[in-house]
Amino acid sequence: MLDDALLHGLYRRVGTRHIEATAYLLFGCGAYLVYVLSGFDTHVTWAHSAAIGYCIAAFVGLAPINLGISRTALARVVATIGSVIVPFITLTSGQYPMQSEINVVARSGDLLLRNGIPYLPDATNVTDINPYLPMMAVFGVPRALLARTGIDPGSAWNAVGDPRLWCALIAGIAIWGSLRILGSLNWWSAGAALLLVASPTVALELCASGVDLPLAGFLILTLALVSRQRLVAGAICLAAAFAIKWVALLALPIVAAFLLTRFGRGAVLKFVAVLSVASVTFVIPAMLALPDTIAQVFEFPTGHGPVSTPARSPMPGVLLAEFGPAGRNADMVLLAVCGALIALSLLRNPPRSFSALAGYVAVGLTCFFLLAPVGRFGYLLIPMLLIGMAVIDHRRTHSHQTMLARHLRVMASTPILLERFAPATAIAARPWRRLLPTAHARAA
Repeated sequence: MLDDALLHGLYRRVGTRHIEATAYLLFGCGAYLVYVLSGFDTHVTWAHSAAIGYCIAAFVGLAPINLGISRTALARVVATIGSVIVPFITLTSGQYPMQSEINVVARSGDLLLRNGIPYLPDATNVTDINPYLPMMAVFGVPRALLARTGIDPGSAWNAVGDPRLWCALIAGIAIWGSLRILGSLNWWSAGAALLLVASPTVALELCASGVDLPLAGFLILTLALVSRQRLVAGAICLAAAFAIKWVALLALPIVAAFLLTRFGRGAVLKFVAVLSVASVTFVIPAMLALPDTIAQVFEFPTGHGPVSTPARSPMPGVLLAEFGPAGRNADMVLLAVCGALIALSLLRNPPRSFSALAGYVAVGLTCFFLLAPVGRFGYLLIPMLLIGMAVIDHRRTHSHQTMLARHLRVMASTPILLERFAPATAIAARPWRRLLPTAHARAA
């Protein structure tokens, strides 16, 4: 085992804050592009605050000054304040109009309380269509309850009922709970999760819309529970994700392959049985208005309804679909090829850990979102969070010693490098003499 002081010194001081500072500069460039290219007021407001926060965070990480505290941690806090906290408070203050999807969630919550069905009948206007299954309406219930109290529409208390707050809260709890279930909850993983949330893709979605966060949170929690053989809770979480958007069921074949490999056929059958019962229970309000559900939840998002969906970001699938039937056919062929490749990979190398499981689901969802004939860039938030959590958990299973062994071997052959980065207490102990006697003898 390596000396803890040496390990800590190497991990803290060999380039970590410089790498993150470079990332903040790239994040700032991304925020500037949002400011220049986006036509949404909410996006521009976010970009103003986020660009400033990222630039200050980069300065904290790169400036050759001694602040007396961890500059890496301080930079993460500054980036989070600039890209998440300040714009979130600003945009939920009631001074800025909400994006259409937030209004849809708020209205569906009111309809759910009023008549148990979160859909307007025979909707023909795009703003009247609710493309989500009933679980999403739950995030609009707090706003509907506040409205029933007769509170002033301009009151700051309306922020408590904003669906974005509850979407972000559920996602945060899911990430925290997943880290705890996986045994990865520590200062490093908390900092890494903070950095992930402060990245432009997640921060912009969290502040401006937030509707994809609960789906991502439930998927992450599902995979964490399943990897620890907590099948009933995992199946309920996947059912909750499905009851937000049916696309969550794309994770089912990958989860089934994992369960079959790790725990056997009985675990798969148990998981599917609980998932079926929970899914039916969660979507009962949708069954009460089946024609409206089919039209708004399935036909509208896939571009087959009488009302055209505005989700047409310039992604490969959308661009192909613009070429007419031939483009759509090519799109379907590409989706089928990606599905076949993922299935083949599952057969040859099934996932055996949370990180592998999350990686497979992330790849599958990325292929689907990129190649779907309709879609928007915000959907990529889901695979991004999955990949981030996979990396955090992978680091738990590959300790500091594993990650730094290669660097130590190089440094042991050049002791002056080790003396530059390691603390004095570690230098006095010279633990690499025991680990790498041959390399050190050559260096001597």
